[in-house]
Formats: sequence, structure tokens, C-alpha cells
Amino acid sequence: MDGSDGGSIAGDSEEFEYEDQDVELKSGGEEDEDQMVIEPPEVRKAPYTIMNAGDLANRQNKCISEASDLLQVTHEEGFVLLRQHGWDLLRLQEAWFDNDQKVRNRCGLSTAKCTSPAPSSNLAGPKVCSICMSAIDDLVALDCSHGFCEECWRGYLHTQVDDGKSAVQTRCPQHKCPMVVPTAFFSRFCDVERQKKYQDWCLRTYVDENASVKWCPNPVGCQFACEYQGVESLEIHCQCTFVWCWACGEEAHMPASCKTVNQWNVKNSAESENISWIRAHTKKCPKCHKPIEKNQGCNHMVCSKAGGCGHEFCWLCLGDWASHGTSTGGYYQCNIYDKQSKQGKHAEEERSRQEAKHALDIYMFYFERFMDHDKGMKLTVIQEQDIEGKVQRLHDEHGFAIIELQFLYDALRQVRACRRVLKWTYVYGYYLDDSNEKPLFEYLQKNLEEKTDCLHEMLEKDFDKIFFDQDNQLSSGSEEAHQKFMTFRSHATNFTNVTQKFLTQILTDLGSDTGLGQRFSQSST
Repeated sequence: MDGSDGGSIAGDSEEFEYEDQDVELKSGGEEDEDQMVIEPPEVRKAPYTIMNAGDLANRQNKCISEASDLLQVTHEEGFVLLRQHGWDLLRLQEAWFDNDQKVRNRCGLSTAKCTSPAPSSNLAGPKVCSICMSAIDDLVALDCSHGFCEECWRGYLHTQVDDGKSAVQTRCPQHKCPMVVPTAFFSRFCDVERQKKYQDWCLRTYVDENASVKWCPNPVGCQFACEYQGVESLEIHCQCTFVWCWACGEEAHMPASCKTVNQWNVKNSAESENISWIRAHTKKCPKCHKPIEKNQGCNHMVCSKAGGCGHEFCWLCLGDWASHGTSTGGYYQCNIYDKQSKQGKHAEEERSRQEAKHALDIYMFYFERFMDHDKGMKLTVIQEQDIEGKVQRLHDEHGFAIIELQFLYDALRQVRACRRVLKWTYVYGYYLDDSNEKPLFEYLQKNLEEKTDCLHEMLEKDFDKIFFDQDNQLSSGSEEAHQKFMTFRSHATNFTNVTQKFLTQILTDLGSDTGLGQRFSQSST
């Protein structure tokens, strides 16, 4: 769609200003279009391939054809051989030329070289079906010559398909016969619905049994798969917008390692957090040792008889409440430390409880910020849909070219990437024990957080100030508003560049083998 650069919009007569962000921004007005383009990570040249169902089918057929031509086998046999060798043609080739008969036996293929596309035959003459024990003139058999009637074949294959995707490994119905049932039999005896299921499972084997191909693990569901021939860990940008880690299959989590992410996920879901809360906020009844939470102000505690023992004690010293009378020196003598009493034990329990509370406070500090950035990252998906509507309205009613508004998508995707990284920096920081590394880590984290929040606010609020009123209606056209838009576009584009630099810096520094503390001291100098 085309649009005129001279499209006019209306805006407030006030000067549209930006707060000083302590970064160098290029001036507004007429810009070089080349410097306005921010290439998002998703579209950069990647060493992997994202494939849909059609791409997977083509890739699978190409792989089977290569194996069939190389080994001089049928397409059916090529499928079975590759599946049994993890779709690794090199591995199959080595095993095949070492001993092809051994490979055939292991994969459930006929040891005789078969040239027909469907290794099956009809056994002529009166025979008895081994399943239904009926005398049938024509039995259907594989190359193993175990014959069965068509009805028994149909029932057997239907059952195999209904049992699930293991149908691709179906063997001859004869007991302990290793002969694999070819795809042609499923096409011959199964109904249309079951044929489709079986074909889908055959396609899925190319991903499920292939070390070089993985499904996108988007928790909301995704039909795309990724093929990657490398060995190092990599962030995968799927076409569904989900970014995930090739090594562990979790959401992309730089700068945190896969091991750290696993620890964090276990910690978030483990019962140990409940135990930490109990230790931090309760005390054990001195008599029955049940945990008790103080829910009133006074220190006179009564262990509940429902699940407890009814014992009355003092919250401060855990002593018997009956000993807190006038005959023992008054109710509040437990504030006097007695070295010869059992106060030492109680003090130790109190220290342990305070340590647990402190550890829980630290965890909650990092967890709350982790979830805040997670929520902000997910909101950008909704905001992108909102921007799509606004961009279309600006194009239709004010004549702006779609390409002029592309910077909004680029900036929002940059915010999403930064939110994701910031989210995992809090996991990285939670497990960071080296005090020498803390200063630079927190410095880098603060800078990226500041710039990300500024860019996010710019997209959420400043853009609407130019074009839309309080009722989300487009303002009338004016050259002044158009000039404000050009200034805003320049600021947003350059701020996106600045934010990208801070993102690159934190990933480079935290992902480097060089000590963070050493680099921080050098930068401070």
C-alpha cells in the first residue's frame, strides 16, 4: 500500500517534548531512511530453519529420496531405515555399507532386496487365517509369509492407529515376528480418518526422532518446528514470536544458564518454599511440636486442640504460660536473658527462623521483579495488536505509508526482547554469589532497565499524545502534528538503537568468560 509523505494530522498546540534520557539522540526532521530501519532479531540471518507442516513433509521426502538413491532401496524401506537411525543419513550409510543384511534384520525389513513399492503378497489356495482361524482362499502376507485375511488386517491396523503414534512401528501380527508393516498396508486397509492420523504420525517422526529438528515449545501451542545442525546453544526465534533455547527447550533465558534456569524452575514449584515460609513465620509448640502462626497481638499462645494438644505457652520464650504468673516474678520476666536456662536453644531456633525469613525475603525480591518483566513482555504481544489497528487507521485516514510506521513494530519488539533478558537477569542475579561481580552486573542491569522502561513508555503514551485524543479518536490533520510525528519517529528509532546497544552490552559482558569484577574496575578507572 502506498501513502503520501505529505499526509497531514492534527495535534495539540503545545510543543511535544521528551525528557532527557542521558543518551545521544539524532535530531528530528528529515532523516536518512537507511538509518531509520531497525532490523529485529527475528529477521536476521539465522543458522537454523523454521518449518511448517508442508516444509517438514518436503524435507522428509527429500531425505528419504536421498537415502533410497544412495542405498538402492524402495521409498518404504528408506523411511524405515532412516527412522531407525534417527534420520541421520551418515549414520545409516556407515551401518549399511558395513553390513546391510544386519541392518535389514534390525529394522524389520526383508533380507531379500525388494524392488516392489509394497512388500506384500496374496497367498493363493485354501489357507487358515492365524487370527480368526477362518479358511480363506486368499490371505494377505508380508515377505515373512505370515498370512491373514483382509478383515483381520483391517481390524489389527485400526487398533494400532487407535493406540497412538506408535503405529509407525507396527510389526507383523504373527507372534514375535519382527517384520515391519509398510505404509502401503495402512493406505490399503484403513479408513480415510485413520490414514490421515497415520500420515501425520509418520511426519512427526521426522521431528520426534531427529536430533537436528525440534518442535517449538511455545506453552500456548505452536505447529512450527526448527532444524538446526549446530552443536552450541542457541536462541531460536520462532514465527509464532516465541523465543526459546535450543539446548534445554525452555524460553530463551540469556544471561542465565540452562542449569540455573532448571534450579529456578524447581525452586518456584518445590515444596521447599512452603517449608521456608513455615520456618520464617511460625514457631513449634513446645509440647507437640506442631507449627503455630501468631495471628493476634498478645504473646499468650494456645496450641489448637484440633490437630494440636491445647498447650498454653509464651510466644517469646516458649515457656509454659503457667510459669508467667506473679509467683514467678511477673508475666514479662521472659525478656531477661538467662544463660543457664533453655533460652540458648530457643535463641538458636530464633536465629534459624530469622535466617529462613531473610532468605525468603531475598527470593521474593527477585521473584517479584522476574514476574514484573514477564508480565511486561507478554503485554507487548497485546500492544502489538493494538499498534496494528492504529497503523491501519493512520494509513487509511491520514495517508501515511505503512513503511513509515514500521519503526513502531521494531521498537516494540526491541522492548519485548529487553523485557525477556531483564526477566532472566534477576534469576542470574539471585544465584550470583561472587560479590566482585555484583557491581557491574547491577550497573548493566540498571542501565538496560532504565532504557527499556523509557522506550516502553514512549510507545505507550507519547505516540498517543500526537495522534489520538482521550476517546482514542484520531485528531484532525495539521502540518504541525505531522512535524511532531517526524520528530517522534526520529527519537523512537534512535532510542531503539540505543536500547539495543545496552542489550548487546549486558549479554556480551555477562556471557563472557572474563571476570565481571575485573571489567567493572577497569571501566570505573
